[in-house]
Amino acid sequence: MVCHVKPIMTLIFIITTNLILIDIRTGCTQPLENNPFDDWVPVPECRSLCQGYYSELPPPFPGQSAVFLENQPITATADSAEFPEVGPTHLKGHVHLIQGNSQLFADKAILHRNPNKGGLDTAEAEGHVRLIEPGLRVDGTEGFLNKTEDKEIIDNASYRLYDRHGRGMAKRITVRSNTRMQLDDATYTTCAPYQNTWHLKAKRIRLNKTTGRGRALHAKLYVKGIPIFYAPYLDFPIDDRRQTGFLYPGFNYTNTSGFELSTPFYWNMAPNYDSTLTPRYLWKRGLEMNGLFRYLSRHSIGEVEGTILPNDKAYQNFQKEKLKKHPLFLDKDPRVLGLKGNANRTYLRLKHTTNFNPNWGTNIHYQKAGDDNYFADFGSTLDQAATTQLLQQGELLYRDPYWSNAIRFKQYQTLHPFIGPAAADIYRQIPQITLVNTYLDLPCGLQWGISSDLTRFKHKRDPFTWQPFTTGDRFQMRPSLSLPFIAPGWFVKPRIQWDFLGETLSLSPTLQKFQHTKKPTRTVPMFDIDSGLIFERTVNILKAPYIQTLEPRAYYLRVPFRDQNNLPIFDTSPSAFDYNQLYRDNRFAGLDRVGDANQLTLGVTTRFLTGKTGVERFSVSGGQIYYFEDRKVSTCNPKQFPECHKLENPDFNKHRSNFAATTRYQAQEAWSAIAGLEWNPYRKKYDKRSFNIQYRPHELDVLNLGFQHLRINPAQINPITGKPVPLYQTDVSFAWRLSEEWRILGRWHYDIKNHLSNTLLAGIEHQGCCTAVRLSVIRFLKPNFLFGNNLPTARTPSTPNAKNINIYNTGIQLQFVFKGFGSVGQKGIQSTLTSIPGYQWHDDRF
Repeated sequence: MVCHVKPIMTLIFIITTNLILIDIRTGCTQPLENNPFDDWVPVPECRSLCQGYYSELPPPFPGQSAVFLENQPITATADSAEFPEVGPTHLKGHVHLIQGNSQLFADKAILHRNPNKGGLDTAEAEGHVRLIEPGLRVDGTEGFLNKTEDKEIIDNASYRLYDRHGRGMAKRITVRSNTRMQLDDATYTTCAPYQNTWHLKAKRIRLNKTTGRGRALHAKLYVKGIPIFYAPYLDFPIDDRRQTGFLYPGFNYTNTSGFELSTPFYWNMAPNYDSTLTPRYLWKRGLEMNGLFRYLSRHSIGEVEGTILPNDKAYQNFQKEKLKKHPLFLDKDPRVLGLKGNANRTYLRLKHTTNFNPNWGTNIHYQKAGDDNYFADFGSTLDQAATTQLLQQGELLYRDPYWSNAIRFKQYQTLHPFIGPAAADIYRQIPQITLVNTYLDLPCGLQWGISSDLTRFKHKRDPFTWQPFTTGDRFQMRPSLSLPFIAPGWFVKPRIQWDFLGETLSLSPTLQKFQHTKKPTRTVPMFDIDSGLIFERTVNILKAPYIQTLEPRAYYLRVPFRDQNNLPIFDTSPSAFDYNQLYRDNRFAGLDRVGDANQLTLGVTTRFLTGKTGVERFSVSGGQIYYFEDRKVSTCNPKQFPECHKLENPDFNKHRSNFAATTRYQAQEAWSAIAGLEWNPYRKKYDKRSFNIQYRPHELDVLNLGFQHLRINPAQINPITGKPVPLYQTDVSFAWRLSEEWRILGRWHYDIKNHLSNTLLAGIEHQGCCTAVRLSVIRFLKPNFLFGNNLPTARTPSTPNAKNINIYNTGIQLQFVFKGFGSVGQKGIQSTLTSIPGYQWHDDRF
């Protein structure tokens, strides 16, 4: 604030090249208060965590360049001045010096000129000294300014770092070139004024804006006045830049590994690549070392991660116990073989992407675990612990407006954890060459497309019989020609396709027994026509205008039957039926089978769009397939298994499919929902039902409700009956603020069919002005427990000791955050809590 009062006297003098203007006013500058936090604006009624905010004094020349600021003269104002021809200049009363965006306030000041050059050399200030620069304020009793060395010294000082919400006290503060500060006998905290939840106290603190780092000697960290940590030397960040140094330790507890302590070290090797080395001690297992290397270049981005834990003590005991006695498994079982070998636990992950130019690029995604039980032991969530397939793929890509081509080498490392059903190995595709060509602008409105795939399939031998699997080369090609008719309100899209597949095989003994040919082929013509109408009308709902559409759709598909039993199954399976399946031209996923079809799909969609913006708020779609012939093609061979076709598709001879429907709802920004169902017209029951509802009134508040029912769940097969197990599951999760400071977290994923909780997660968070705490406890079912080793559940009455069986993994994670300084605790808590859809965390809120 500037008071406009008539000056008594104005003195203008020139010291070499610097023009200093002294405006002697009668108390018209902003008075210096004794309150050291007069820049703090309390807002008692606000909902901010700190109940207030800093109000930084605006700079004299906002938005100007550094060159402009350096060339600005020094101006000064005061109540009175003594300006002798020889000797220093004395200023008294509300002294205010300005050069560029740097300002100095004081009760008194003495200005010294350079005896040789004649310019301003030094200045001494006394009484309520205040130094203000962009992002910085320092208050003290005495000050010294050396313009030649570009240095300011303030004694008995308090300071504020506005951009870091930081403040503190110091016996002396030295500021050099507006970028470096040295604080002697100092404190540092990001707490609001008059709060001291935590603070750092050190013999000496150096802050460097150029490097973005702070360094403290003989530092002690206090929480509520109690020292909890000492370091003879401490390196910490003062901005968000990456810097080399030790990160704060993390700790955790799981029932599989015991207490865990990690001390990561970060190495900022260059602006475009870095690495993190993390030793982690696991109480039950030993010392683990993890390394992560990240890189970024003009054309590439990627990361490499590796982990090794030598001589895992807990795993050694597990190996001895299970190898000694495994009555449920044969000695040749992959789950038993997977236990053999040393107890070194290792994991490697590589992810790389390169774009050579707008057309050419490459991707690499490689994972490898050292043993089959790695994720079962170290997974922190149910999804991680259930991992059995690790992708190992490299590909070279080409794209332009007409072509999309790829050369791909793809395989999976299949893990066989001891607790769980035997996982089947997947065919290796070494290599796979795909070419896709599309022309949409041919004469007469014609559209042409062709896709082709050439793949060599390899496979390991059967671990039980040591017999080879069928392997070989497969070539598939499918050209298509369509003539779409599209106009406002309707469309008709007829299309013809011709599918060709040829293979050169090395047959397994089983297929040789059934006299399969070594060079089978398949030729299938295909025809489909997609058509629809679009109607619109304006409606008012709750006095708000909406546009409602009605979109009936008809899709006819004709594919004649071709006997494909002589073709082995490399990468194909029946697609799960859902709403999207209504309009697909093949009921199989993969290229080994083309389903025969003579069918008509009738469906309808209605949408509600906002009248002003056209945003879709609500939509409902439904449809059903009408079959004119029985479906005969399947992924199995009836000659080998006569009843397999009925097991794969029990409704192969029905004239109607299930009625499938889906709906979406997005009300403003808070409510959203998606639901789907399948109604079986013959059983008069639902085969599939699901819904997910999310209520999110604020970015920090979210509530999720979910339900899923599958009458046939292909992902879970009962090993005794060989039939899919029904799925009934609910999923409730939330992250909700009880106040601005406290938030509770939770998730309950429950299996209604088996009366078991798949996942239980409970957590609590506290956000203070300068601290934050997160605590989570997770308990999840061991993967494949029910149908793995056929272990009894706690509800099996025939097993009296079933309650003593540990069927859950448990983890406890805790994290302390000292805002603007760092965090102590388990940083992996973030990945656990993000299992709550919509969860967000901000540790920089003040």
